[in-house]
Amino acid sequence: MLADILTAVIVSQTDFELVGDVVGIAGLALAASKAAADVLVLGRRLQRRDALRVLCRSPRMKIITIAPDGHSGALYELRLDRAVLNEVSPIALVAAIRGSAQEPDRRRGP
Repeated sequence: MLADILTAVIVSQTDFELVGDVVGIAGLALAASKAAADVLVLGRRLQRRDALRVLCRSPRMKIITIAPDGHSGALYELRLDRAVLNEVSPIALVAAIRGSAQEPDRRRGP
């Protein structure tokens, strides 16, 4: 039922194109790569390792997962962040290392 709802939402948009339908995780990375999709929408939760496998193969792709109950979801994407260190001193270096190690991963989830 959720798959039918997702399909209906996608095909109702004139600027969206549904390029494939995959059952199961096993062939997901290959199918997504072959379809050259910009966004992969899944009506299920996805393990981080499976998302990483797909994104490493197609780094510009975004993955949107919708929980089976349809009430929550997650966005997976590869993102490279950069912060400028104005002063390169031992104190600034230690602060940068501590800050990056202590910063919570806001995107972490199931």
